[in-house]
Amino acid sequence: MANRSFKTGGILAGAGCLFGLAPLVISLAAAAVGSDIGNVLHWYTFFTAPLGAVVVIVGLIIAIVGASKSTPADFAKSVALPPLPASLARSVKRAYAIGFGVVLVSCVMRVTLFQPDSGILTIFDMVPAFFAGWLVYLARKSDDGLQFLRLVQSQMIVSIAGCVAGLWPIITMDSSLSLLEYEDIDSFGVVGTLITGLIPALASLASLIFAGVARARYRRGIAKG
Repeated sequence: MANRSFKTGGILAGAGCLFGLAPLVISLAAAAVGSDIGNVLHWYTFFTAPLGAVVVIVGLIIAIVGASKSTPADFAKSVALPPLPASLARSVKRAYAIGFGVVLVSCVMRVTLFQPDSGILTIFDMVPAFFAGWLVYLARKSDDGLQFLRLVQSQMIVSIAGCVAGLWPIITMDSSLSLLEYEDIDSFGVVGTLITGLIPALASLASLIFAGVARARYRRGIAKG
């Protein structure tokens, strides 16, 4: 049941990302083959992106809750799950705490300094900090092998969603930077918005790599053990 919820949440989050970015992706693909359909279609992203974001958030919550209910049999059918070595457990907790701090500062700066009047979008801008904080909460018990693998499973789906969502600031980077050519444009706000938009995606990628390395170290320890 837990694995089913995890997979369902992951599929839902992935579908939300695809739906939210679909008009923009189709526009870019159309432009590459010489079609002008993208001249209008990409504007629909302003409608699909918020709806897709809601679906992604719901999917991530379902996935993390499902991962938190995983059993030892979901990870190792014939091997017991020993606790993490003390040094690895400390590294995991420290890394997640630092990651949360970076993402939180980035989100707060985005909604206060660079986009203080973003209205309802402020909620979406703070979502990365919410999930980063949730992962820190899960990491507090990562000394336990089962809890650690639950954390890694949750991290995997959150990071993938974060990396996909990070395509938006990357795809629109040229458009954002082109605004700097106008003298009446707040260059500080443009550059700050771009950077703070990329930080959650970069943090997702970094945490995905870290979680993978930590899991590999843990599994090597089990194999030797």
